[in-house]
Order: sequence, then C-alpha cells, then structure tokens
Amino acid sequence: MIFIKYTDKFDFEYDIQGIVRSFYPGEEMCTDKSERLNDARLILECAFNSESLEIKLLEKLNDTQFKSVTTEKFKAATDLNGEYDRKETKNILKRKLYDILYNYSGKELLWGTLSGIRPTKITSELLENGMSDEEAIHFMKENYYLSDIKAKESVKISRNELNILDKIDYKNGYSLYVGIPFCPSTCLYCSFTSNPLSKFRNKIDSYLDAVCKEIEFCKKTFAHKKISTIYVGGGTPTTLEPYQLEKLLGKIEECFDVSKLYEFTVEAGRPDSITREKLAVIKKHGVTRISINPQTMKDETLKIIGRHHTVEQFINAYKMAREEGFDNINMDFILGLPDENADDIRYNMKMVEELKPDSLTIHSLALKRAARLNVFKDKYKDYAFENSEEIMEITKETAKRLDLEPYYLYRQKNMTGNLENVGYARKSKEGIYNILIMEEKHTILAVGAGASTKMVFPDGKRIERIENVKDVDLYIEKIDEMIERKNRFIQENECFRNSAYKDVDKDINEDADKDIDNDINEEVDKDVGNDINEDADKDVDNNAPDEIIDFNIDSIPEALMHGICVSNLAYDIGKELGLDDEYCNMLAMAGMVHDIGKVKVYAYLYGGDDTLNVEKLKYIRMHSKLGYDILSEKGFSNDVLEAVLYHHENYDGSGYPENLAGENIPLSARILRVSDVFAALISNRTYRKAFDFNTAIELMIDEVKNFDMKIFLAFMRVIHSVDINKITRKEDIEE
Repeated sequence: MIFIKYTDKFDFEYDIQGIVRSFYPGEEMCTDKSERLNDARLILECAFNSESLEIKLLEKLNDTQFKSVTTEKFKAATDLNGEYDRKETKNILKRKLYDILYNYSGKELLWGTLSGIRPTKITSELLENGMSDEEAIHFMKENYYLSDIKAKESVKISRNELNILDKIDYKNGYSLYVGIPFCPSTCLYCSFTSNPLSKFRNKIDSYLDAVCKEIEFCKKTFAHKKISTIYVGGGTPTTLEPYQLEKLLGKIEECFDVSKLYEFTVEAGRPDSITREKLAVIKKHGVTRISINPQTMKDETLKIIGRHHTVEQFINAYKMAREEGFDNINMDFILGLPDENADDIRYNMKMVEELKPDSLTIHSLALKRAARLNVFKDKYKDYAFENSEEIMEITKETAKRLDLEPYYLYRQKNMTGNLENVGYARKSKEGIYNILIMEEKHTILAVGAGASTKMVFPDGKRIERIENVKDVDLYIEKIDEMIERKNRFIQENECFRNSAYKDVDKDINEDADKDIDNDINEEVDKDVGNDINEDADKDVDNNAPDEIIDFNIDSIPEALMHGICVSNLAYDIGKELGLDDEYCNMLAMAGMVHDIGKVKVYAYLYGGDDTLNVEKLKYIRMHSKLGYDILSEKGFSNDVLEAVLYHHENYDGSGYPENLAGENIPLSARILRVSDVFAALISNRTYRKAFDFNTAIELMIDEVKNFDMKIFLAFMRVIHSVDINKITRKEDIEE
C-alpha cells in the first residue's frame, strides 16, 4: 500500500494520484486514514503554498520506522505578469514527481506524465500553431516526458487527422449520434449503456418512436447547418429486427440527405446479431461504413467475456457483409483480455491479414468501475491480463502490412499496460466520426437513452454537454423533456439558434414536466460537473449575494425533510462502515446542515420559472462553498466543514467545487454524497414528483461511478434493512 499525505488545501491531488497509479498499477493507495500508515510500504508527502511545493518520498524500514528516500522543493510557476500560473505549476509538479518515482523504481512510463484521454489534442494544437513534426516531437518529450516512440506516434496521428479534417467543413457542420442501448448480452468488460435484449424486447418499438421524435427535432433545429456524419451505435444496433432497422434508418433518410454525408456508420458489433436481411436493410439506406467486432479470435476467451458467438460466426458474418456490397468494414480487437498473451495476439492478427478489413481498431482493455470484470473482480482474480508495447507492436506491424495507417488515438483510465487505443485504416476509409468526437472539433447531437450531446461553441474552446437519461423506460416516458432540454439550451445560446426556425417550441409538448435532467442534476450531478464550462464559475464568490433574500417559508418542511433524511442515512452508513460514535454523530450534524448555503442563493435558484439554465447551474455550484463559509463563522468542526464543502464531489472527479477524485475526497463528503443523492431522488421537487424507492436505486446504479463503491455497498445494505419512513421521518415534519 502507498500512503499519500497532503497538506491542507493541496491543489493537485488528482494529478499526484494519477502519476502514482501509472507507476504502481493495481496497488492500493490511501490518503485519509492515518492509522493505516503502518500498512504502507511507501509514503509520499506533498506540501503546497502559493509560492513553493515540496514532495518527499519515504520508504518503510520496519513496522514502525520509515527512512527518507528523497525530497524535492521547487517554486510555483508565474506568468509574464508575475501572477501564479497554475497550469505550468502542475506540469512542473508532475515532472518532479515522475523523476522521483522513476529514480526510485527504475520504471519508465511510455506516456510520461500524460494521463488525459486525448494526447493527440496537444500535438494537433502544436502542429496547427505552426510547429514542424520534429519540433512537436521534441516539445512532447521535453514537457511531458513522452518516450520517443509515443511522441512520434502522437505527432504522426495528429498529422494524419489534420490532413483528413482539412478536406471537411467540420466547423460549420455537425454530426448525429443515435444510441441503441440493447445487446444480446452484456460483455464482461463493458460499462456502456447496454440493456439485455431478452428483458427489453417488448419495449424496443416504443423506444424507436421516442428516438425518431428526437431525430425530427434535430433536423428542424439544425436545418440551417450541414450534417457531416451520422453514427448509429450502442449497445448493438443490429439487435433490432429488420423492420425496426427499416423504421430507424428510414426516418434518418427521411430527415437528412444521406447522399451528401462524409460518412454514415452503423455498428454491427456482435456477429450473433447479424443476418443477411438486416445487412440488406442497412445497405439500402445509404450506410457507408459498418463495424463487425470479434474482439478476439479465441473461442475460449469469448466464452469468458460473455460474448455469445464463436469465431466461425464472426467470419461468416464478415463474409456475408462483403457479399452484400459493404466496402468499408471495421474490426475491433481488445488487448489484455483474460489469459490472452502475445501468441494469441499473433494468431488474431494472422486471421485479420487473411480477412483484410478496411479499418482496424485496437483497444487496450480498460477496467472501468461499472464493468462486471471490475465489480466482481474476485471471481476473475486467477486470470492473467497481459498487454505490453511488444503486443501493441504486433498489431502495428499487421496494420502496416495491410496498408492501414494510424488515424486516431485515445487513452482511458486503468488501461492494461498503461497504453492506448489506436484506429488504423486504408486511405479514404478512416472513421471520420471517431476523429470528430475524440478531437471535439464540432457539435455532435446525440439521441437515445444515455446519449450525450456535445455542443461545441464557435471558438472551439468551450464545450457544453447535454445528457439524456439512461433508463430506457424513463427515456420513453420523458422524451418531450429530453427534447425540451436541448431546445432550451439552443434558445439560450444564440450561436446555435436557427433564425429561420423560431417556432421549434410549438413542436414540443407544452404540458411536459420540467427537464428530466433536473431529476438527477443536483443528486447525481454528472451533468452539473460537465455541463457548465469551467470558466463559468471562476470568481463565482464575487457574484454571491451578501444577504438572505426572498426565502419562501412554504419550502421549509421539504428542506428540513431532506436534511433529516441525509442526516439519518449518513449516520447509519457510518455505523455500517464501523466508524466510531463521535464520527457518526459528526456525519449526522453535517447531513442536517449540508445545504445551508442554498439559503443565500435561494432566489436565484427558485425565483422565476422552474427551468434550470446555465445561470442557475452556476449558483447551484456556489452553495457548498457558501455553506462552508457560513458554518466556518459559527465554529463548526473541520470534519463538518469538509463534508459540507465537498459533498458534491464525484468519485470519478467530475463533481464540484474542486473536481476532487477518489480518496482525495474526504470520507465524510463521500458518505454525504451517497446520502444526499438518495434523499433528493425520493423527495418532491418543484419540477417533478419524488421517485419511488426502486427507481431511485436504479438511477443511482446507473451513475455508480460517482460514488465510492465501498460506501455505496454499505448504503445498499442500510437501505434494504431499515424502514424508509424512519429514515425520512416525514411524519414528524408533517405533525
């Protein structure tokens, strides 16, 4: 175990943790339990103030003693005006930490200090700003410690991307993503929105009705813009029956001139879902690119990962697609699957060479929190998960022999071998949509359950996300609200508005309840963390009102009920986790006062109409900091203050106010996070009625990445063993 100790207000916890995980993948890290110091083999002490930083590495000698390995002290960076430069300070810090861990472990990271998912965005920007390939390679090696091979690969792929995009008017266009969240079965590694076909078969027609309605809205709203690409993904779109594919693709062809698209893709990912009749329907409607994905050519592995098809079925489906006239077929393979080694990959690539696909996408296995392979990892602990640069090189050489050039690259958290995903393609067969979504070059309207729209502003620097609810039943029921949410955003941002079509509201059901995103916005606020540009809430404290204004007395009972519910839940979860009485009582107190900051912004949140726009979201983000300030003046303990300040931080780093992640979030705040979400979901809101117990749990499971899994499981044990009325104490308030 590695123990990381931060001084108060340390500003770069997430970056420190990312570098340490890269050097020591799979090793436990701890940041908030000092009593576990004796379990650590290494201690990393990190101190920070406005002028300097210090990193100290200590190594365990015996059960009670540690020795200092090294200490690094350095100044914070400043800009040309002498002001503190956070970005450059972060880069210096990461390089210093890299040097410390490299010298101690002797291990080199091929991707250096980079931990983001889009490394080629950096190299593309360098090239667009006039650097030569050689200058960009040198820059990446010097500033981010990339290995020579990864620096050259990044620059080469960026150059290929820019050459492809140079032929496309992507800045004035947009793309459409259509999500079909159904699969024959859920693969072991999958964390995408996917629902078993056996359970949802009778709901697919209703689902398609809702999707078609959303497609019509996109057509009308963006009629003034050119559509560049369409991508039908999932899930597995070919789980649809032929008549259902006909309905969906027919609607797309009715709404858009598909003959003028740069690309029209349908994922036919699961060979066991493909028939000749389905392929004929897809071909008939102008689809130019499909993806048939074996993931591996080893039947034993296919069984382990839950793909209910054989290698023979894949080969037959691929040949069938060729016979139906498809001349742009992609194959996906995953490296690092259970018990597969370099010899297995060589065999896979030999089969690829025989079949000669038009593009090849190589994925390094990434174990996300919601994937069954991670949730039930004890069941698979005896399997080996192997990936390396040697194995990546096997796929690279195969692509080269097939004249497939690398054209896009991205990375994910927790990838085997700390490597990457790469797309290879023949010239003119590249997946253009893949480039556009990875490089975030233009707006992508997304329809369907769990689909995430990306609105890219004209300057290319600001991106807003608009999420659809993931639950299929809720999506069908609330489709008008999904549409209204997109419409409201467009109407509030003139740069996206179609001046020739001002009456789009008339096509939306005026009686629809308020935006479904409000159902889980404050509670499961992936949306709040992502939908507001980071610049929107800079210096937000300067705009905070100085006094309590226009408080609505009628809302006090609901607010009290929410506080009592959070308080009771937090206390019970603390007990379930084995925390002492004093700490549990502190959690109960924090639960009662966690939303006190909303008093100062009440009129901003609830004045006027009930809709939630970017301005109101900004004030939502203020309330935890305002609560912290209020309670600080009243002498509350530091534990309570931290719980209040950070109770909207998400475990994956997408929350606010500081985008903390993992165990960098105080334990008290992680407990309040789960308690607050559930309490909000089962409470009435001005924009919707309370969800029932089971629906609330389902919504939380959909967003489980926001929670500490250990705490979430403790919450599940608590919530299934108590009387919910005793948790909410609703009858006490009403009396």
